[in-house]
Amino acid sequence: MLNAILPVLLIILLGLAIRRSAWLPDAFFPSIEKLSYNICFPALLFSGTAKLSFRSAQVGELALATLLPTALVAAATLLALLLARGLPDASRSSVVQGAVRPNTYFGIVVSTLLFEPQTAALVMLSLALCLPVVNVISVIALSWWSGVPTDFGRVGRTLAANPIILSTLAGMLWSLAGLPLPAALFNTLDILGRAALCLGLICVGSGLVFSLQGLRPAVLSLTSAFKLLLLPALAAKVCLMFAISTPVALAACFYCALPTAPNAYIMARQMNGDTRLMASLITLQTLLAALTVPLSRQFLRWLA
Repeated sequence: MLNAILPVLLIILLGLAIRRSAWLPDAFFPSIEKLSYNICFPALLFSGTAKLSFRSAQVGELALATLLPTALVAAATLLALLLARGLPDASRSSVVQGAVRPNTYFGIVVSTLLFEPQTAALVMLSLALCLPVVNVISVIALSWWSGVPTDFGRVGRTLAANPIILSTLAGMLWSLAGLPLPAALFNTLDILGRAALCLGLICVGSGLVFSLQGLRPAVLSLTSAFKLLLLPALAAKVCLMFAISTPVALAACFYCALPTAPNAYIMARQMNGDTRLMASLITLQTLLAALTVPLSRQFLRWLA
């Protein structure tokens, strides 16, 4: 497990070192984020999703084992927010993102190094199934608590233009249609996707925040506990209750244990979310993931 997680952490720390040393100008990182979020990352998602099979019985198992726990955690998060009356609206949207969105870069790299190809493909399949759902939840939360009257037309346009949702759905449709992926196109997308993984992890590191100013320790702790402990624990319980096959259960628990997505910061910045809280959640969960992701494989044994 350490051999799979350590390389990811080292690349993240490389991004942190580059940012702190001022070796590159500050304007470099927003530009790379934009390139990765709008071009390289969608290429990775489309090519990865287009190669998957959505016709096997495992798809239904995986959807149950990932989407049901995600829905339960989303509901628990909303209930907790109802009780947190003094929390600003912008912070509420960041809490929702921090509780349900996964770090796809982290997930793809670590699962490729950690699991056999069959299970790694199931992790990619779980991302394909869940990314549209968690991004819809995040956009709705950001729009609802944006500080301006909710415009459902604007929400719809935002969802329709989201590159993560579009590329994942396009890959799913391509796979379901049984269309071949031309070698030249696949190789092009593969090169862009590999760039997304490296650049994405470096950008994660560049965005890590180690300042106590404006810190909300209770919010950080509860949101991270929901994402890193409650979500994979619920996934394990669902897998045991419904007798989910072992490879699917491993992939589902691993997916649910992933730290929150660095792209959540970009969305928070674009849609008036609490960027300071979002950066703190990304930092804390990324660091804790080195401890909690290995635990995800133990939840199945502990809850049996």
